[in-house]
Amino acid sequence: MLIAPLLAAVLVLIATRNDPLLSPDSITYLSVADHVRSGRGFSDFTNEPSAVFGPIYSLLLSPGGRSLAWAALVGMAAIAAGSALMGSLLHRRVRPIVALAGALAFGASHGLVRMASVVWSEAPYAAIALATLVVLSRRPLTTRGAAIGGMLAGLGFLTRYAGIGLVATSAVVVVASAWPADQRAELTKRLGAFTVSAACVSSLWIVRNLVQTGQPLGPRFEGGVAEPLTRTIWLALSGTGHIVAGDAWSESARARFGAAILIALALLVALALQSGKATALDLGMATFAATSFVVPIVARMATANDIELRVMSPMLIPVIYLVCVTFDRVCTRRGVAVVGTVVLGWWMYQGAAFAVRFPDLAPGGAGYKPQFAPQLYDVIDALPADARVLTNNPQRVWWFTQREPTLMGFTRPRPGNSHYPIDAEHTAQEACGGHTYLAWFDNLQNAGDGPNERRPDLVALVDLQLHTSVPGGELYRLAPLDGSECREPDPSGPET
Repeated sequence: MLIAPLLAAVLVLIATRNDPLLSPDSITYLSVADHVRSGRGFSDFTNEPSAVFGPIYSLLLSPGGRSLAWAALVGMAAIAAGSALMGSLLHRRVRPIVALAGALAFGASHGLVRMASVVWSEAPYAAIALATLVVLSRRPLTTRGAAIGGMLAGLGFLTRYAGIGLVATSAVVVVASAWPADQRAELTKRLGAFTVSAACVSSLWIVRNLVQTGQPLGPRFEGGVAEPLTRTIWLALSGTGHIVAGDAWSESARARFGAAILIALALLVALALQSGKATALDLGMATFAATSFVVPIVARMATANDIELRVMSPMLIPVIYLVCVTFDRVCTRRGVAVVGTVVLGWWMYQGAAFAVRFPDLAPGGAGYKPQFAPQLYDVIDALPADARVLTNNPQRVWWFTQREPTLMGFTRPRPGNSHYPIDAEHTAQEACGGHTYLAWFDNLQNAGDGPNERRPDLVALVDLQLHTSVPGGELYRLAPLDGSECREPDPSGPET
């Protein structure tokens, strides 16, 4: 069982040989980790409290701060742990050789290799989710075991807020584990221990968020997206197809593939639950598949969160588990075993090939400086130390200049963003300071036709004086249109 996690770690090592890939969210995680490491608490490059993301992944990154080498090690450890835990989970349900195949399929899947090779929280979340199910699937399940499972489920929620699905799944496993007549008397005790443990772990962070930001999960886009429910489901199907099938398909083909996966999962769940060996874990995996698909849809309807392959990546866990359970049941002849081995070999080859070509994706990552107006970063870097910077590209500006605070400004709030532009009052106060600049990147999706077109309401309050123009971007100096309205700054700081 050491083969699978070792192979998984090696694949991520190969994929990140030129550093892991970054997205804007990755840079936010790294900025929080850097602040935690330097003793500034859970805040990011804006110097505001970080609440939109849970704290666990940033804590894992904090020993290295901004270090991408450390982030790569975290990814390697997460995928290795996930592979080992998948093998351990399957070992309780299927033959050892099938459990090994499942561990290899999980750790060498191109989807999980991708998640672990980008500075994202999905690989650690997968490991925590599997650890939770390993603890709760132990027989007999004790009250202490239920409490430990609740703690792990709470940590999963604090790694990804979509981990609320893991909490629901774990509760189903706890209830199902006490279903035999001789254990029903223990149900209340076990479920209570699980619930209290999960609530205690997660509530501390929620209370902290309420105190510091006024919202339990941080500032969120108000209202869902204005799209039909069918479109939202289509995005979830496309993300599911993408995480399983890879990049070599069109978006519509991925959606069709995702639909086929969903239908196959329903059939596999039915086969697993009809088996004489069906366990509480089988029911739990069915629940995990359902919540992993439904929670992103509900989140998009409520807060307009994005739905993409990383959001749908937890679907890999029930897919691989249920395929292995079904294969163990139908594999009674050598021919079936040969076919299964060939399929597994092809699957692992795809993961290895993806790891080899992964650095080719670097130009699309947020850590690739030439991507958007590279000279503008140098202009920002040359500003006086006390200069304050607003921008429509805050994550990259912080990453390449390390200037704090770096604030998002003069653009429109976008669904799915982890940061939102500061409001008119805050913008006017910044202009009154006399040393605030707006760094504008023309080619970003949120740039439109420039700051004047994006936020005419702010241009009515603040004068944008062109300081420097470079290919693909401009640097403006902010000045108040009416200096008489400037006032002394509030010592408690402006509201965002």
